[in-house]
Amino acid sequence: MLFDGWIAFLLLTVRCLGFYSVGPLFTQIRIPGQIQVLASVATAVALFPTIDQTTWNPQAPLIEYAILIAREVFLGGLLGMVASASFIAIRFGGQLVGIQMGFSLAQVFDPVARQEVPLVGKLQESLCVLLFLILDGHHILLRGLGFSVQKIGPGGFPDPYLLFDTVLSVGGSVFLLALQVGAPVLAALFLTDAALGFVARTVPQMNIFLIGIPIKIAAGLLFLVVITPLFGSLVRVHTLRLESQFLAILAGM
Repeated sequence: MLFDGWIAFLLLTVRCLGFYSVGPLFTQIRIPGQIQVLASVATAVALFPTIDQTTWNPQAPLIEYAILIAREVFLGGLLGMVASASFIAIRFGGQLVGIQMGFSLAQVFDPVARQEVPLVGKLQESLCVLLFLILDGHHILLRGLGFSVQKIGPGGFPDPYLLFDTVLSVGGSVFLLALQVGAPVLAALFLTDAALGFVARTVPQMNIFLIGIPIKIAAGLLFLVVITPLFGSLVRVHTLRLESQFLAILAGM
């Protein structure tokens, strides 16, 4: 029985580690792997007493434990991806705005991620993290992780068909949120381009290329400030929607 308890604790820790490795907050601020492991163990210690022993079968061959661990990694990573969907969408929308503003050449190299980071996308993602914490989004993440333990015990797995439908729905919401975040600024920059084109036709002597770039940057920054209340409302809506998305994924069990 003691061995079975340790196996359950190991599976729970693996689920938490998969969640923290892919989920928001830990990946946005580049938390070291050692801290992620410690956070996973601490979360598993807190959630272990809530495990319903009737929801899982500890009697399994040793080879099948590898399959159970793979399930826990997948389930924890999937929950983390659902929680990170809003951050991915906001980063994508900010990247589109940055390209339209002319920031596509001014990328910042992130030595931790070893890739170029879009300026506007990183700015909006950092603001999203701040609003997420203000709205107690981290508590929603922990409640969702705790509910997954109560609904699906260690080694369990949701219904694949319901899981596939939920993943498609979450994927569609990513593009919708990216469009909602970037559309107002993109529309303003499009009108700015149209105005510059009109000026170029009426005043051919003016070097539109020389003055157009700073004008587009100024217009983009201005409208980024103007839509900040809308941005906060979108983050709030999608943060409060996290719990329902977790419930939809876990509805198959």
